[in-house]
Amino acid sequence: MSGTTFFDVYSVLSRNKGLEKTFTISKAITYVRLATALKRAIIHAQPPNYDPSVPPISLPPNLAEFLQGSVGIKEEDMDTIWTAFRMVAWNLDLSQQSVIGDGMLESNTLSSSDKMRDTQCPGTDKILRAGDRAERKIVLYTLKDGACATYHMQLRCLHCHTVYHNNYYVVGSHRHYYSGVPEVIDIGKHHFIERDVAALFLNLMLVSWTSVTNAAEIYNRSLMKKENQPDEWDFVFDIRAEHIWNAIAHLAILEDCEEHGTLLTVTNKEEQKDRLSEAISARNKRFENFGQPEWAHFCERCVRLLKKPDGVTYKASAIVCDGITIGHPCCNVPNCMISLADCKKDRFCKNHTSRNSVCAVDICEQPVQPGFKTCGEASHRELDNKQKIRNTANFQTKHRLQRKGVSAPPDEETLEELVANDMAPDEGVEEGMCAQKKTRIKGSFGRNQTSTEMIMARPCGIIVARATSYFSESVPQTVKMLEQVFNVPGSMPDYFIYDNCCSVYNYLQARGAQKKKKDPLLSSTGFPVDAFHFDCKHKKTDTVCQEHCNPRHFKELIDKDGKWYFNSSKCEQINSWLGGYHSILREMSAERYNFLLDELLMRKNRIVKAKLEAQGHLPGYYPGLQYKAPEAEEA
Repeated sequence: MSGTTFFDVYSVLSRNKGLEKTFTISKAITYVRLATALKRAIIHAQPPNYDPSVPPISLPPNLAEFLQGSVGIKEEDMDTIWTAFRMVAWNLDLSQQSVIGDGMLESNTLSSSDKMRDTQCPGTDKILRAGDRAERKIVLYTLKDGACATYHMQLRCLHCHTVYHNNYYVVGSHRHYYSGVPEVIDIGKHHFIERDVAALFLNLMLVSWTSVTNAAEIYNRSLMKKENQPDEWDFVFDIRAEHIWNAIAHLAILEDCEEHGTLLTVTNKEEQKDRLSEAISARNKRFENFGQPEWAHFCERCVRLLKKPDGVTYKASAIVCDGITIGHPCCNVPNCMISLADCKKDRFCKNHTSRNSVCAVDICEQPVQPGFKTCGEASHRELDNKQKIRNTANFQTKHRLQRKGVSAPPDEETLEELVANDMAPDEGVEEGMCAQKKTRIKGSFGRNQTSTEMIMARPCGIIVARATSYFSESVPQTVKMLEQVFNVPGSMPDYFIYDNCCSVYNYLQARGAQKKKKDPLLSSTGFPVDAFHFDCKHKKTDTVCQEHCNPRHFKELIDKDGKWYFNSSKCEQINSWLGGYHSILREMSAERYNFLLDELLMRKNRIVKAKLEAQGHLPGYYPGLQYKAPEAEEA
């Protein structure tokens, strides 16, 4: 503690007439605590040869302005008060004092640690310095105080020239993020967001299907607090949809890195919207290769323990499967799974761009005419004109969406962008009659969409895996997914419950006949049709279905009271939840679609698992099981 006395303070304050009588003890305490907490920021603003053990003669202008406004001091008194209390503030140990209650201090300036992180740097002076353009105006989106005007301070090592920011440091052309998830996340050059606000947006999407556009509207109307916006901040304070997407993506990636004990490194050259592309692709690939974290889940709701007549205990486990019509834009060439470069404009991937010069009618290979997507044949041109009329008739958007079975329309912002780009939010398919061949023709003028998302879940509601079908849902695809998801020895469920299991059974019988032996899946797994579909949609005259896929023939599926032990409709319940994301997901690129869907499913699983624990169903993981994609699929 310094040796400054009340007399020393009084002597300095009395230099300004009357200040010693108006500057109260309460203001003095607040001033000293705030000034002490800002010590690091004060040091950063000093020249390189500055001795940090001695307080500077004057405060940096922005910090002086902050203290002036926070404590309520006249501008002409600021220098005198700093002179009076600078030694006290410089030597005060805040760890021995009560916690500062002024929350505004935390959002006044955002800067990184004052100690360098690069241990290979040869410098002996470990205090970082602010450069000439180290400080920039930003907006910080908070829950409590809305959108706040504040500053971001970047610091530089004078020896290795590493630049340190709030979330990361820059070496060469790469950003290296610090460990953990920060309280404030950098989502743009002038935009930062509290971690809790980013989590709020993600939970709004998870629980109530709120799109990023609608989330932005909610924040701007309910939480932003326009009175916080000073005139001298020369950019808009409104949070935009892309800010929220950046916030969600950064939160998810940083949480993922923290969970796996890794540090995030990204390029420093890309635009903000593309900066996480490599990290997102890597995580998508990991989910593809190793599945959802709850892949090896079991509990009393999805595994049943029974006893044989000889007293030996055995288990019966089940997986439920179903498909839902959600998807993302994809290449118009059948069987092509290459992502579109621009999912809102492109009809073909980079490998099939030459198809843009070919007539859009499926049976025609003639070149297109200038200004059209078809050749000059009259019936083909008629389809082209019909599609243009549909696209420009905004009032028909609702009817097009109803025709496609969309549960909710895209956001207004998305619709406007699609119309401006002469694109429809559906696949732009038109049908007509060919005058020459007297046959029906079909033209594809818009983007194609992936067909189905196949979901496999435990009967308790834990989602195990998903797979995107680029074309119609088929039995071979379903069997392939089952074998891939449960390729690890000991992981295959005892029962696979699916609304079309009779076709699966027939397919496996035929596959075994080709190899002249019983298919291994038929030996290890039962294939009952789910109870609802069996009773309502399967013919009683279908002997294969009645003999081999009747759920009542599998005693492990029925409890002692004659009721179904497993919830065979669980996937349909999950799909009713997933259907709410139809309009949110359908305009996304493949990478963003996969990333967001995996994140939502993972967080949904956490909610379900917490409920299972609370209800006493003893959730756990099968010992020794860890999912890994088959080697053939990795090659």
